[in-house]
Amino acid sequence: MRLSKFNLCAIGIILTSGICIGAKANGKIVQFSLSDKSTQNLAQTLPPPPSASPPTFPSPVMEKEGPALTTESGPDQIALAAHLQTIKAKMYGAYWCPHCHTQQELFGKQAFTALTYIECDPRGKDAQPDLCKAANIKAYPSWEIRGKYYMGAQSLEKLAILSGYKGSRNFQ
Repeated sequence: MRLSKFNLCAIGIILTSGICIGAKANGKIVQFSLSDKSTQNLAQTLPPPPSASPPTFPSPVMEKEGPALTTESGPDQIALAAHLQTIKAKMYGAYWCPHCHTQQELFGKQAFTALTYIECDPRGKDAQPDLCKAANIKAYPSWEIRGKYYMGAQSLEKLAILSGYKGSRNFQ
């Protein structure tokens, strides 16, 4: 009796291993097979991938924007933004990124419009995903300052240091 229980367990382990090893995904349906010649589809359909092509007529292509900026810029934020623009610094981000929004709020409405901002998500307003890909952007926000890249939201003080800003740093 013990020997047959052992055999049943061993057979179960072998069959389970064969099924797991033979698991394949073809994009929409997960297939499990014991061999390449015979497959058995299970009813596990994955959602379709997002469409890369724009919607067809009559739907207009909707460019998405992040939340509106609510903070006002102080004179030092505006001066730092002007300096970053002068040295051709760039901020890479995505409209849906909460850290990008936080970074924008640090500058405020007026100062942020003076910066070079590159939208990386192709669905975003004025998107430039090719520039993001060429710059090998892996995280949002990312800053390009004097040929070097810095990932994540940065304090205005740190941006001033990284960029060589010499003006007043009474950031609000």
